[in-house]
Amino acid sequence: MSSTTPQPQPAEPADAAETSEPMSQQEFVGAQLRSLRGARRLSLGDVARETGISASFLSLVENGRSDITIGRLTRLVDYYGITITDLLPAPGGRDPDVVRADETRQLHSPEEGTTIFLLSSGTDRTMLPMLLELDPGASLAESGHHAGEEFVHVLEGRLMLEVDGAAPHELGAGDSAYYASDRPHMFRNASAQERLRLICIDSPPPI
Repeated sequence: MSSTTPQPQPAEPADAAETSEPMSQQEFVGAQLRSLRGARRLSLGDVARETGISASFLSLVENGRSDITIGRLTRLVDYYGITITDLLPAPGGRDPDVVRADETRQLHSPEEGTTIFLLSSGTDRTMLPMLLELDPGASLAESGHHAGEEFVHVLEGRLMLEVDGAAPHELGAGDSAYYASDRPHMFRNASAQERLRLICIDSPPPI
């Protein structure tokens, strides 16, 4: 159940100006989540009840002291009624939307051994292109499940793709898959030695 309070734009973290050291992604995301919760006058318990994420863990995340999985972050994004890019430093608007290699924003989850690189500057288009990197043996902590369609193309390594209602498929470099993304689906690096890199495109953007 999402909060019905009018949503403000995530505020600039107050402590960003108090230190000469740049904030890490973990600290920046935590500060944005804390600002969103404060703007809605919600307690940690309120958010915990609605998202199924414990209040103690939320506190650690908001204070930049804990990593958060992509699945849990997606739950918070859905609850606050925002997009994932609202939690990341904003690039300047451009048309066409050209994202240089050194400008690519990313979400890194050490717990999952996963990094997601956002290949467009926002999520307000009809599709969301991403580059995913999974460490050897890594997998997403939670199954994906969202409206629309999803396309994946393996660039490097081996992907074990599990889509609800179908037999698992192991995809190698150059292989692709296309499926309805409202069916629960899971990515896992099928290799215990090699990194997995793949392109994933969602339409419409789920986050």
